[in-house]
Amino acid sequence: MPTTLVQPLLRLALATLFAALAPLASAASFDCAKARSAMEKLICSDAPLSALDEQLNTAFKEAITRSKARPQLVQWQREWLQSYEVTQCKNARCLGQEFAGRIALLQSVAPATAASAKWNGAYTRYLQGKPDKDSASLAIVGLQDGKVYLAGDAVWYGPNAANGQVNVGEIRGVGTLRNGLLAYDGDGCTATLALQRGGLAVKDDDGCGGMHVTFVGEYRRK
Repeated sequence: MPTTLVQPLLRLALATLFAALAPLASAASFDCAKARSAMEKLICSDAPLSALDEQLNTAFKEAITRSKARPQLVQWQREWLQSYEVTQCKNARCLGQEFAGRIALLQSVAPATAASAKWNGAYTRYLQGKPDKDSASLAIVGLQDGKVYLAGDAVWYGPNAANGQVNVGEIRGVGTLRNGLLAYDGDGCTATLALQRGGLAVKDDDGCGGMHVTFVGEYRRK
């Protein structure tokens, strides 16, 4: 073939290839040309997973708009992305199942006018007017049908904390509103919470951490 025809045909072939790849690259919620992590590369290599990632991003943005609880949802989403359930996925099927479940949960986030949305907020435990040295925090997002999502961490510092005498606890899951209280029961951890002016109180808990760890106390909304 004459050289004068080879270069135009090569340019046409490359243009056709890039056009074919463009839908895949733009289907994900991020620029696949900049994919670096194993998860990003997996998403960009699988068209159905890429489409789910786009749906996930849409559900996340809509939940923020609907709930007006951006800080809590951003923290919630970040923790989920870093969770073992997500990071242990090494194939599209596993990650797709996680994405589908997450989309459904985000779509259940309640509007700002719902009763459960009164709980929306990030809370820090205080003791005698100051942040508790045995720290505890909670991030809460109201869901539909009288449900509420909680993400919390608590720490107990022993007398020999510098040498590792530190115990931790956590709450991660969905609780239920009952008679004005929030009841949580998941993974062997139970707790009862009550809203109060400027924050909330954890009235009791059981099985939510190591020895001496507790979420009980008064919390202020950040």
